Amino acid sequence: MMDTTSLPAGITIPAAVVKAQAARDAAWDRYGDAQIEYADALDDGYLARAQARDAAAARAAVLAGKPLPKGESEVTRVTAVRGTAIGVIEALEAQIRAADAAVHRAWAESLPEVRGQVVAALKASEEACHETEAAYRRARGNFRTAVSALAAVDHMQRGRTGNPPGFTSTPDRDQSLVSLGRDWLLSNAVSVEPGDVIKVRIPAVNAGGYITRELPAETAEKLISAGVAERA
Repeated sequence: MMDTTSLPAGITIPAAVVKAQAARDAAWDRYGDAQIEYADALDDGYLARAQARDAAAARAAVLAGKPLPKGESEVTRVTAVRGTAIGVIEALEAQIRAADAAVHRAWAESLPEVRGQVVAALKASEEACHETEAAYRRARGNFRTAVSALAAVDHMQRGRTGNPPGFTSTPDRDQSLVSLGRDWLLSNAVSVEPGDVIKVRIPAVNAGGYITRELPAETAEKLISAGVAERA
């Protein structure tokens, strides 16, 4: 039987299948109700539990100084209903099997109709997929161009010599192109938002004095906190 959750969007479940599935659901509901109604008579330990309830009632009566319970005992009641419970459950299980078979038949008779709808959905999905893939390629190209353009603008604005860097990196399997581009900008000390890059002064090890560097904010803050650098 086809799982309706695996159908493409927009596919209409045939009316005969919907009707057959509703009948099967109703059969399962009746089965569940019967399981609840006859629960104390269906389990393999039904007799022991009935005896335990009779014993508890007798014990409570004796301790309270009252006469022992009269009338039908739990053992008698449950034993009497046991056969009925089994018969009801077996009949309902047969109804469920019949309902399952009806759902299978409804699907089988509807498959030509469903196949035509699925083929149409396939063709529509192919077209949508091509359009989405093309749009993704355009967006990806635009993003790469924007990252490189920002790097070039920053390069010229800061009066740096040589050619500006160009963003051509490819993301790893678990990394998005956007996050890679942002990381690339930070690694090249290009700020997108205020505070992305911080200018710091770091003591020169051999020459004395200080050197000035622009670092990603996270790296700069760590150096500042450690007393290795100070804001320029």
